[in-house]
Amino acid sequence: MCSHRYRCRKPYWLSALPSRGRADAKRIQQAVANGWLVPCDEPEFEALGLQAGERAAIGRALQIGAALLADDMAARVVAANCSLVVMGTLGVLVRAKRLGLLAAVAPAIKHLRASGHYLGPGSIARALALAGE
Repeated sequence: MCSHRYRCRKPYWLSALPSRGRADAKRIQQAVANGWLVPCDEPEFEALGLQAGERAAIGRALQIGAALLADDMAARVVAANCSLVVMGTLGVLVRAKRLGLLAAVAPAIKHLRASGHYLGPGSIARALALAGE
């Protein structure tokens, strides 16, 4: 059972972005401009040990009854305790391969690691096994 409470408060828009000059922030702003992402009210979700973005993501998933995309272990534990379905980056890659949207998972993992994304060796091994690689 989820012991955390959430409620909507101020408009969220892109206030959680750490720096509007960063490449990720620019991509998010472009996605909003293209209509691929829709700004929503910021959910207030309290959970010790989680950063603002993780709390907002869990709160929004609870609001709309969605699954959560998260790699951070603490966020995954809190989300699971709230009965949310949780999938990480590697799970998305495996699913994309199964759906025929990605030819191989290994090159994508290599690219993520080269760009500084931390992925644990055990998680990588499981993902490659699930992908049949």
